[in-house]
Amino acid sequence: MREVIVAGVLIAVLSGCAGGGGEQVTGTTGARQETTTGQETATGQETTAGVEAGVLKGRVVDAEGRPIAGAEIVADNQFLHNSNLVVMTDADGRYRVSTNVATATFQVSGTVTRRFEGRVYTMQLTPHDDTSFAGPTGAIRDFTWRLTGERPDGLGFYGSLVLFNMDVWDLPNPDEYLREEDVTLTLTPQGPLIDGSAGEVITRRAERTADGPGLTDIPIGRYRITAESLGRPLRIRLRDTGEYAEAVDTVFEKFLTTSHRIELDLKP
Repeated sequence: MREVIVAGVLIAVLSGCAGGGGEQVTGTTGARQETTTGQETATGQETTAGVEAGVLKGRVVDAEGRPIAGAEIVADNQFLHNSNLVVMTDADGRYRVSTNVATATFQVSGTVTRRFEGRVYTMQLTPHDDTSFAGPTGAIRDFTWRLTGERPDGLGFYGSLVLFNMDVWDLPNPDEYLREEDVTLTLTPQGPLIDGSAGEVITRRAERTADGPGLTDIPIGRYRITAESLGRPLRIRLRDTGEYAEAVDTVFEKFLTTSHRIELDLKP
């Protein structure tokens, strides 16, 4: 469990989502949120001209530039153990916290948590600048909430995984051979994605991942999923659940804190 020094007391609440489709799962702090006054770009993001000594501040927006309220920003003190700073963004997506500690260098990260389809999802934010900074110097660190795309730290994608297991034990033709790389999955959105945006139909050939065959970097939403192998329809079900059918209608399940998966079984 991570131990942190929080600016005030965090109180978990549920409220309507600002700039997103899922319900916002957020918190408030005892410290007053202040509006930053630095210069801004046309997209509303702070520029380095507004850096204040001893202050970390910034803004979180979605892919359309809309503010994200209730995002959690963590300033990790790389010198002192158990001395992280945690602050939540305000209604305009802004945050501000004092970092005026002489023996501290901070690395900043952020997450956004949303309730969607009766489940809670926590997703990593995309940093505009992920370099560390000295506490007394201060810094501006802005973030964007993206549902897909490669992470700048090289640790995979912002989207989620769809994995499958191929059941070939009872093939009608004993000489038949099905290859995982010949499988094509089609995911049809059943309503808006978790950020409220309209999803698109995804049809892709399976690839090998470190966790098994499937698709990577899929935005969180509810999907109707079908599968085929070289034009031949396959039967499908959720992993070890129920009977096989022509399609499944499902959402992602939490695997790790910020990792989510759909796991399937396929058979001829």
